Formats: sequence, structure tokens, C-alpha cells
Amino acid sequence: MKTCVKCVLTDQYPGLTFNEQGICSFCEKKVHFKPIGETGLIAEFEKARMIARKRKIGYDVLVPLSGGKDSTFMLYLAAIKYKLRVLAMTYDNGFLSPSALKNIQTTVKNAGVEHVFHRPDLEILKIVYRTMFRKTGDICGACDIGTNISILKVSHDYKIPLIVSGVSPLENDSFVPDSIQDIARFRYIMKATGRISRREMNKFLIYPNLNYFNQTILKHTGYFGRLIFPLFYIENPSDKEMGRIIREALGWEDSTDSEYTKHFDCIAEPFTNYVRNKIYGYEHRICQYSNMIRRGEITRAHAMKMLDDDHLWEMPANVEPVMEYLGVTKEDLVEIFAYKPLTYEKHTSRINRLFGLAKKVKDRV
Repeated sequence: MKTCVKCVLTDQYPGLTFNEQGICSFCEKKVHFKPIGETGLIAEFEKARMIARKRKIGYDVLVPLSGGKDSTFMLYLAAIKYKLRVLAMTYDNGFLSPSALKNIQTTVKNAGVEHVFHRPDLEILKIVYRTMFRKTGDICGACDIGTNISILKVSHDYKIPLIVSGVSPLENDSFVPDSIQDIARFRYIMKATGRISRREMNKFLIYPNLNYFNQTILKHTGYFGRLIFPLFYIENPSDKEMGRIIREALGWEDSTDSEYTKHFDCIAEPFTNYVRNKIYGYEHRICQYSNMIRRGEITRAHAMKMLDDDHLWEMPANVEPVMEYLGVTKEDLVEIFAYKPLTYEKHTSRINRLFGLAKKVKDRV
């Protein structure tokens, strides 16, 4: 396995190439992140305030809150720095860690905002997770689908004009090549196994006919709140600085399990990363550490040490309750590890593919 001499990406990453010096194609092109600008972010917030006043509602923005670092920083920006009227919401995915739940309780209180949980039918959720994991080795896509749809529903129910997401530039290029959030692909896998009824599937999806195109239309017409990513508008603090800010402002507590603690809000994350690494040969942290190196936030030697400390190639300690919840055995894992990436790509939504292609062309122009 070849590893880049500048970052920690390996030749397992799809499409990655190396030059004669052993530098990967991401490091070779090294595109520096350029924020859209705080002026644009403030304009979005002012527009949300104006719409909220016009609708005579009590909230300017919806902040999805997992209890982790990025989402809590969004709560800080919206409620503390920009003084917006915030409704925070949490999707209960069945894997929220105790520390995340404690952080949610502490930070919403200290921010002085209201908070709601959105809880799916947990029995249906178990069927969904088990089916997706057995067929694809992944549950994160199903969780993302459930989370995103729940966020849209809450924004619609409360008529909130703007949704503030904690997705950051640090996560660029850290996702698997499969279209794991595509609802058409999701429906195909669910139907093929026969483990879930149409009624149960529609109950989970809430809006079963959503695709990127009609979702965009519904956001622009105000049926759903519009989605923005503030960390693409402003210069991002370092991972450690972000933690310091929300610790001092909101009483947030970091995890002590790892130096890099982006996803300690989910108890299944160590196991899903372990499986992802077995199937794809890489996982989120390798990609995100590499982005941190390119940003000058950490050195390559520091990233290598964190990877060693994380033990990403070893079965995590908390695996038994997660596997029990998913209904899989260690024998099942042998079959799951043999999953071939992109197996279900031909079953993705045609509209999503066309919409994604059109967006790429627009971004290039």
C-alpha cells in the first residue's frame, strides 16, 4: 500500500494518483480553501430574520445538534455570535453517546435556546440498519437519509426559513464513492431484501419521493428551510480552537478517547469506520487528517501518530453492543467485508445523477 509523502492518503483512495516524488494528486494540486465571506453569511441571516418576522414565527434558524464539535460550534455561531433566534433539534439515531446527550443538554441551556428531539420508529430503524449493513457494510448512509429528512420535516413543521449545518471544508473528499444518501438506491436495497414493508419504508422516509431536484425546489419556495454551511463562509478555526471556543462559551465537554474528536457523538462510529476501512481501504479520519495537514493545522508526523493512537485497523472495544443492535455476528462480517463498492450505483436516482452533473458543470463555469 502506497502512502503519500506529504499527507496520509494511500493508493486505496479511488482515483488517487502519485507523481514521481510520491506526492498524491490532492497534495500536488493543493487548492487552498477560500471562504465565501462573512458578508454573505450575515446577509443569509438577515434574510432569515426578515422571513421569520413576516411569518410571525419564533425562530430565525434551525440548528441540527448532535452534541459533537461542529454542530455545537454552529449553535455558538447562531445563538451567541450572531444573536439569532434558534431552535436546536437532534435526530435520535439510536446510537447517541452519553457524552453527546450530556453536551446537548448543557449547551442548549447555556445558549438559552429551545431544543427538540426527532425520534423515528426505533424498530423500523433497526430493520433499516440491519438490512443496509448486511447488504452494503454501511449504516451511515441510512442514518444520513433519516437525519436529513427529519431536519427538513422540523423546518417545515415550525416554518423555519433557514437550516444551519456544521458540514465543514475539512470533510471534503472524505466520503466513500457509493451514493449512500440516494433515496432510490436505498429503496432498491430495502425492496430487494424483503425485510421491510412499503408502509414501514415510507414511514421512515417521511417524504418517500424526494430527490435533489424537487428538494431544491421545495427549499427555494419556502416549504422547507434553506440549507447553508457557515464554515464555507468564514475562516475556520483549527480543530482545537473550535473546541476551546465552545467549551468556554457553552460548557461543551470534549471526549478523551482520541486527540481528534469530531464524531464521538455516535457510539457506532468506531465500528463503522473499522468496517469501512476493511471494505474501502480508507476511512474518514485518514482523509480529514490529510486535509488538516494541507491546511497547516498539523504535521504529517503528528497525523501518523494520531492514526497509530486511533488503532483504526483493530476491532473497536465497544463492538459487541453495536453488533448486537445490528443483528450481525463475527461470521457475518466475513461476507460483509467482501462487499464490492459501487454495486448499487446503477440503482441510484436518474434525476439525482442529472442534477449532480448539472451542478458540476455550473460549478466549473
